[in-house]
Amino acid sequence: MAIPEITIYTKDYCPFCIKAKSLLVIKKIKFVEINLRKNPGKFKEMIKKSNGAQSVPQIFSSNRHIGDCDKIHELNSQGKLESFLGL
Repeated sequence: MAIPEITIYTKDYCPFCIKAKSLLVIKKIKFVEINLRKNPGKFKEMIKKSNGAQSVPQIFSSNRHIGDCDKIHELNSQGKLESFLGL
């Protein structure tokens, strides 16, 4: 089974982005970051993939929408983060 690619769409100076990325780093979960300030063309891609969500961060596992910062912290507190991400 292939390891899912975790992608997180972020913006500079976003405290929720920093919090979400910090959790992934602490959990030693590798991820690809797409900074929307540096890649503004990816904003429409994020909105489409997330069914309209325009806030950051938005987190995906192998193109499956996981949610935002609150969602991954909620999953983590329930002990479900790794399995939800497909790890």
